[in-house]
Amino acid sequence: MNKLTHWIKSHQVIAFFILTFAITWGLGFSYSAAQIKGIFWLYPVASLATCGPALAGIIITAVTSTQPREGTKRTYWIAFFVAWGVSALVFLAHNTFINHAPLSPVMVGFILVLVVPVAFVISMAYSRIPTVKGYVASLFRLRGVWGWSLLALVFYPALILLSTPVSNLLGRQPITNYRLPVTGLSLIGLIAVKLFYQFFFYNATGEEVGWRGFAMPRLQRHTSPLIASLILACFWVPWHFFLWQSQGQAVMTWNFWIANSSQIILSSIITGWFYNRSKGSILVAGIIHAAENTNARIFLILDWNAYLVLKAVVALVIILVDRMWKKLPSDHPAVYREPEL
Repeated sequence: MNKLTHWIKSHQVIAFFILTFAITWGLGFSYSAAQIKGIFWLYPVASLATCGPALAGIIITAVTSTQPREGTKRTYWIAFFVAWGVSALVFLAHNTFINHAPLSPVMVGFILVLVVPVAFVISMAYSRIPTVKGYVASLFRLRGVWGWSLLALVFYPALILLSTPVSNLLGRQPITNYRLPVTGLSLIGLIAVKLFYQFFFYNATGEEVGWRGFAMPRLQRHTSPLIASLILACFWVPWHFFLWQSQGQAVMTWNFWIANSSQIILSSIITGWFYNRSKGSILVAGIIHAAENTNARIFLILDWNAYLVLKAVVALVIILVDRMWKKLPSDHPAVYREPEL
């Protein structure tokens, strides 16, 4: 083991944050170039950038692994091509039914290239490196987390619905002329397509595989879930910089950062709680992350201040009831343990 590998192994969390920002910020120019300047061939580069946290976690886990490879290349490549096909279909469905983009052979070919980073991350659940496989495997493992997965699906819709009576109690005047884009079965289909898209691109695969799947267990080895969630939020917020900039957000103002930081700090605490309660399930963390973004885009939050107050109260209740300031036991599934040699 050379000096660099030894340093990475001894400082995995620091190495993770450095590599995550090196990937995402290093390729961050691609967001504005693709979305604002219309350089469409850079969208695959932006896709790679958005997978920065997951790629960083996978690379560090692979580099520091001392275990011999297991399984066959054939099994891995089958997993990769299945993940590639499914990811392409999810992206295509979103592009067709949400973005209403015309379908063409060129578009299909472009999508097949763009989804490669996501397919790679998913296929790592079948990696021949045991530590990588064990780390990513919970991304699509439903066994034992059905209840938490369902709760993660309905958690944020419930908050959004409750924010309206909270707004009334606060004596505020919410927006009243909002109409859903569709209703009935069409609305269910719209939510399903958007939810799958957010999960695959990139809330679960690109982000939660890294933030919760890699970093949080290692942080919780040394500190409490609350402190771990706050540390993650400190990096999770600025990680979005180039993406937000490309969306035309007011990234050069203090108000923007204060508002978004408060939202993401609360989201980090809630997502971390779901991750720990589901015994370290990346799937559950990915679902609640995707569900929050899906519902914020489809169901207009009529009063953001009321929603933020309600979200803060829920986060506080979670902290108090679960005593998140206390460290988890070392044998908890969401606490990192050195792999056996």
